[in-house]
Formats: sequence, structure tokens, C-alpha cells
Amino acid sequence: MLFFSTATGQQLYKVSQFMEHSFLQNPAAVGANGSGTVGGAYRSQWSGIEGGPVTAVLFADKYFAKMNTGLGIVLYSDKTGPTSRTGGELNLSYSVHLGGDKRLMIGLGGQVIQFRVDKSKIAASLPNDPLLASSGSTIKGDANAGIYYRSNTLNVGISAKQLIQPKLGFIKTAANPKGMLYRQYFLAANYYIRTDEANVLLPHVEVRYQPEAPVDYEGGLILYHKDLLHFGFSAHYRQDYTVFLGVKIKHKLTIGYAYDIYNNPVSTFESGFGAHEIMLRYAF
Repeated sequence: MLFFSTATGQQLYKVSQFMEHSFLQNPAAVGANGSGTVGGAYRSQWSGIEGGPVTAVLFADKYFAKMNTGLGIVLYSDKTGPTSRTGGELNLSYSVHLGGDKRLMIGLGGQVIQFRVDKSKIAASLPNDPLLASSGSTIKGDANAGIYYRSNTLNVGISAKQLIQPKLGFIKTAANPKGMLYRQYFLAANYYIRTDEANVLLPHVEVRYQPEAPVDYEGGLILYHKDLLHFGFSAHYRQDYTVFLGVKIKHKLTIGYAYDIYNNPVSTFESGFGAHEIMLRYAF
């Protein structure tokens, strides 16, 4: 601790089943599936640690073929320890048809974020923290952008979130210039491989980059059987392994579950060191 200078951490919420709803991280992917969808996800992480992350997300998107336009809405709540982020996003995409099933999609989005610190949870242990003299809550606006290539086999997207990087302004001093929401970048890709009439393999990969933190890598493989069942796994570099399981009812309602198994040092806890995530999605 004598030689430690700074620490950085993840700002945006994370979902393990990102390949099931790409537009949560890329506004250009809104309407990529061609049909309207509505759904939600709930994630509880590190229950063995008090204040472990808890995330809830509601989402919906629709593609308007006559206008080559997609519209998506995302609402979320993300809590970790004494901090919480509650926000909403409105995203719009435009598709350029490249022939056949291929589309190049361009997306823009706006969002409103309430970033809050529960001062009552830190007052006893940090009685002299200057944060206690602030309001503990701020509302900011920001923007997202991305591009997405869509086909029946290959799907690739690049996006950036929190483009404006607003300052939170909890502590307004010259010694606190970095109290802000940092820009974050995503590269995601997957490829559909039909092995026979009943089964499809989906290898997928995602790279996350923030200038203030190490590059983040994740990739895996999912098997879809008869548009009815799916299961698979992924590996999150130096962090965790994830297993997936899901069922699709009448080709409309998807119920998915993911369990993350974390590496050291979190796995030293006797229990509650994993993450549980459930996702529901209905396709019209």
C-alpha cells in the first residue's frame, strides 16, 4: 500500500449472455434480427462479498424494414457496494443493404444516467471523506455510436459508449480532475456454423477497451439444437469461466441461464464467489 498510486475499475454493467442481445453494447445492432423483441436480464455477482454487483436490464428493439431503420430502448439498474447507476438509452440504427442477407448497419444513441453514492454506507468507516459533503447523486447525459455488419453467418460490430465523458462533479477541486464517466470501446463478433439440419454452432468473441484499464477479452462456443435448446461455455481472460443453458418455447420465448465461475482471488471464498444470470426474451 505504501507504493500504490491509483486503482481503476469497470464502469459499465456486464452481462455474460451478450451474444444473445448485441444491441446492449452496440446501438448499430438495434433491429439486426429483423423482428421485434422485448426482454430482460437479471444478474447477481459475488453474493459472498457484501455489496457485490447486482444488475437488472430491460430492453426492446424493432426493425422497420420499409425505412431500413431499427429502434431500441434499454433501461438498467446497476449497484455495486455504495454506488449505483440507473439509466435509460434510446438507440437508432440505419441499414445499408449489400445484397442478399447482408447489411451494414450504422447506429447512434443517447442516454441519461443517474450516478449515486449512498453516503450512509461509507460515513462510519470514512468520516472525513469529502464526498460526504456532496449531494451524492448526479444526473448526466451521454451518447453511444457503432457500426455493425449483419449476415446469416458472420456478424461483426464495433462500438463506443460514453462518448461525451461527462464529469460527475461530486468533489469539485483541482485535485480531482478525473471524476468522470470514461469512454469505452467494444469489438464483438460471432459466426453461425450449421453442422446439420438440427444443430448450429456459434463461436463468439468480444474485446472491451478502456484507456484507463487493461484490455478485456472474452470468447466461447454455443450449440443451438433445433431452435429449441442451447448450451455452451466461454472464458473471460484472467477472470472467469461461464457456462450457458437455455430453452426456446414455440420459437418465440427464450429463457437463458448463465453461471460464472471466478478465478482467484475471488474463488478463495467458501461460497458465493460466482455469478448467476437469467435472461428472458420474446421475439414477435
